[in-house]
Amino acid sequence: MLPHGQIPPGSIHGFLQSYAGDLKGWTTRIVVRYVVAVALLLAAVAGLVGAISVAIAALFHWIEFTYGLNAAYAAVGGLLVCLALVSAAVAILLLKGKLPPVPRPRRRQTKAVGRSLAAETMLAATPQRLLKTDPATEIMIGLAAACLVGWLAASRLGRSRGGAGVK
Repeated sequence: MLPHGQIPPGSIHGFLQSYAGDLKGWTTRIVVRYVVAVALLLAAVAGLVGAISVAIAALFHWIEFTYGLNAAYAAVGGLLVCLALVSAAVAILLLKGKLPPVPRPRRRQTKAVGRSLAAETMLAATPQRLLKTDPATEIMIGLAAACLVGWLAASRLGRSRGGAGVK
């Protein structure tokens, strides 16, 4: 008998935990990507504010002295708009990027679930006095069920591909 909280090998609960771990990794990668994009947007805003606060006065006065008041306003405003558009374009490209695919259950996970379900179903359907639940019996039932499922899947795949299949 297993201690409380320990998962029996090959059970549905173990499969769900494994798949939940895969989904957690998938969502973590997406969250990190969005955090980086937001951080870049904030850095772009901070850069724009820094550029405005440090260089705007000197640039404005130099352009005003050289080309006049209207040219100074136009040049400084155009520069700030260009910087903002470049930062926003980079952030939008990051946010619109293709998401990674949702992880699929791995083949060994689904096989383990199939074996576990088959063993549990067979054990539940037979009286306990006819079939003992020792580990060797569970393994044999699981292997028989896996062979049956594999045979059924192979026969279906053979027919769907237009082959002769197993008849």
